[in-house]
Amino acid sequence: MNSSDTQIYPDIEAYSKEIGLSAEVLEEAFKLENHYHKLLVSEKDPTKREALYDEFYSNLLQFYGRTAKEDDSLENRIATKDPQVTLFEKELREKSIIDFGCGEGYFLMNIQKKIPYKKLTGVDVFIPETLLQHPHIQFISSGIINFSTEEKFELAFSDNVIEHLSPFDLMDHLRSVYESLVPGGKFILVMPNRLFGPMDVTRILDNSSSGKVKAQGGHLNESTYHEMVSALTKTGFTNFETVLPIPNFKYTVFKNNRIKPDWIIGIEQSKFLLNIFRGIKVNGRCPVRFTVTLICQKPELH
Repeated sequence: MNSSDTQIYPDIEAYSKEIGLSAEVLEEAFKLENHYHKLLVSEKDPTKREALYDEFYSNLLQFYGRTAKEDDSLENRIATKDPQVTLFEKELREKSIIDFGCGEGYFLMNIQKKIPYKKLTGVDVFIPETLLQHPHIQFISSGIINFSTEEKFELAFSDNVIEHLSPFDLMDHLRSVYESLVPGGKFILVMPNRLFGPMDVTRILDNSSSGKVKAQGGHLNESTYHEMVSALTKTGFTNFETVLPIPNFKYTVFKNNRIKPDWIIGIEQSKFLLNIFRGIKVNGRCPVRFTVTLICQKPELH
């Protein structure tokens, strides 16, 4: 990569080293993702947006399929979901679960291996053919924005999915999640915090996790605790909790601790406190990125 490229993409070498893709591949990925980012965040017609999503992810799957390194074993890929299953085990145990944007189903497969459950269902636009006949997990090939199901679940899960939806589609998706739950059912949401972004391929422009540059790639809507609590409240959700945002320890000694998100919202709304956390760097990045992690509830029937 020549010096003019590093001037345009100042952190491309650092990001390349971190994720193991060449600078050339990352530049090509950014151009592809940025093209569709601009189209999707500005297109107001839902039918046209749906076609754009299909076109974007079809091209993206081809692109990353072409650049992917040799796959790990299935067992290793399932094991990548150990942290999430460990962190949320107390909510997941003995529940009927629907995973929105389940991808290749590794989170659900991990649950199936490790903890008792009632039923496991995954929904995604692109479900590999081999998963449609899975003996223990129901996989549904469907969009997640206006998804509806007669069957209702005790827990809905969304891990790094909502940031891939246009802001125009957020509320419709949240309503779909809400309607998929039984009264008293819980929704667990995990997504990047825009104030410590970007968290997509835009990291070639800024890899400091300081929120100085907005995501311009596949992440159409990185958000904040404040914004998501507001959107979820409008949808009807209540009883908001989060986990202790302490890297590594939240998956071990603090895995069962749940706290109210109000104090994190307070940090988000304080320029002084934000700057303190943004100023802490390990290997050039903020280690505490306040990943938006919310556990909320559909009200019980009375």
